[in-house]
Amino acid sequence: MIQLSAVQKTAILLALPATALLLYLLLCQSDEEEVEETVKENVATSRQNLIEIKVPSDLSGAIIGRQGVQIKEIQDRSGARVNFKDQISGDQSTDRIVVIRGTHKATQQAEVLIRRIVAEQPKIEQSEMFVPQRTLGRIIGRNGNTIRHISEASKARVKIERGESKDPHAMKSITIRGSTEQIAAAKEMIQEKLSEEETFRAKLSVNAINRQQRGGKYKDPHQSVDVTPQSAIGQSNHFETMQWPQHSDFIEVYVAAVENPGHFWVQKISSLSTQLDTLTEDMTNYYGSLQFSQLDQLDSIEVGSIVASPFEHDSSWYRARVVGASAEKLDLFYVDFGDSGYVPVGVARKLRPTFLRLPFQAIECQMAYLEPVDDHWSDESINTFEELTHTAQWKVIMARAIAFRQIHDCVVPCLELVDTNGEQDVNITKELAHRGYATCCEEQYTEPSETSTPVHAQAQ
Repeated sequence: MIQLSAVQKTAILLALPATALLLYLLLCQSDEEEVEETVKENVATSRQNLIEIKVPSDLSGAIIGRQGVQIKEIQDRSGARVNFKDQISGDQSTDRIVVIRGTHKATQQAEVLIRRIVAEQPKIEQSEMFVPQRTLGRIIGRNGNTIRHISEASKARVKIERGESKDPHAMKSITIRGSTEQIAAAKEMIQEKLSEEETFRAKLSVNAINRQQRGGKYKDPHQSVDVTPQSAIGQSNHFETMQWPQHSDFIEVYVAAVENPGHFWVQKISSLSTQLDTLTEDMTNYYGSLQFSQLDQLDSIEVGSIVASPFEHDSSWYRARVVGASAEKLDLFYVDFGDSGYVPVGVARKLRPTFLRLPFQAIECQMAYLEPVDDHWSDESINTFEELTHTAQWKVIMARAIAFRQIHDCVVPCLELVDTNGEQDVNITKELAHRGYATCCEEQYTEPSETSTPVHAQAQ
């Protein structure tokens, strides 16, 4: 056993408190450093950070999500605030800026989530297809509903080339952006509309061949003579009439009846055209059958009433408005064709409500910027106009509204007509002027009123 001297024992006793003191001081310093480091970390963590990320504009929807669900989830998971910078008007950049605000940790996590969404998106491609101009109405749909549905269902962006042509066979470009699958889905739905249009055109051609070529002349219903109104057959009603579309593009029409180039009637070619042929067939089958021939007889007559009647030049039955009556005959205006005729009083029948569902198809029109020579339309000019427009021959011509004009306190479209059936297009206005039947002029036209009602749109 080691023996310590008195001096050594004294030294050890003196060293122990100093060592303990040194150890205590070292431990205190370590705790202070830890506290200081914690304070520094807390200060750094609470400091606000800002990050800006560029993302392709096409992918902004994926980051936002439907009704903002995706961007809200990013904010909830990261704790950062995320929003897009507003685009400056006229900025043609293909990118958008995502702004992330929050703590350093939160902004980094939000950036990771956003970049992950961008990376997971399919590759965006662009494809182009061409379709005949006359099919655009079916592809676009009423108020753009069809093209909007195609975009939403396929999740592709679909853009149709602007501009119009007189030639219905002119090809128009449709640009589609999206993934390979999205583009394929959009093309498939567009192709379905093209097939529907092809089927419609085939049926329209058959119906045009089977339609009677009406030989009656237009008589202004406002100027009917020898009118002897009898007792009423019911209350006067308002009936829906086909309206001219609110744009200046060319559309396809039939010229159905002509008083003169300053006053004529057209039918707009659409799905309702074939429905009119079906309606005529149904009315003819009903009123022409022996079983129902004595039903729906008119007990009394009122000018302005809508009735069912055959046309004096064929045996089919049509919808007509009574514009005059005598003891022996009725003066009728055929609301789907714009022409007039006389029938014996006992021939016309009450029109059943089921035959009133289709809007009246005849649209009252006049030629734009055209005036007759010597202030009146000659028989030769009227006959030439009927020949040039294929009146009641059910040949398609192109028409667009140049302006609108007040006639009988109602707004009437003033049209430019172009016949595209031959090898060369024929502008009807220029052709009438060239042949010396009319003069071209510039006029002031009234703008259409929202409350205006076309002539014959309502029973009188």
